[in-house]
Amino acid sequence: MVLLPFILCAGFLLFLGKSLGLSYKHISVIFNLYLQGVILFLSGILPMVCSIYELSHAYIYSWLIMIGCTSYASIYVVAFVGLLKHYHLPMDYAFDLCVKDLQAVSKSWGISYHAVNLIIFIWWWIALVGMNVLVSYSMLRKF
Repeated sequence: MVLLPFILCAGFLLFLGKSLGLSYKHISVIFNLYLQGVILFLSGILPMVCSIYELSHAYIYSWLIMIGCTSYASIYVVAFVGLLKHYHLPMDYAFDLCVKDLQAVSKSWGISYHAVNLIIFIWWWIALVGMNVLVSYSMLRKF
């Protein structure tokens, strides 16, 4: 059951890589680590941007919200910088290190490598980005 979605995702990356003239390793690093990392980073600082907008309305609790959102955004900044440091270039090195890390996680969690890939790069990623966008939308909607 886990293998089919993994094969579909890997097939998509292989197709995308071939379309762009990149190897599977290179497109995997660009798409799964760097592109998804940038989108997650941007969505993570979005609530802080919304809190700055809210601060301009001078609500009493705006400073508290902005401090909380800034602390929350700092987690994403630190995580993104850590990701870039840990999975640095060359791309073959970053890919091999990522596979090694995913295999270690799969062993510690007692689930397959394919399942860990789906959990981290699909489900967690969608959940985190979705939560960040929803929080930001909720903050802006009340104005």
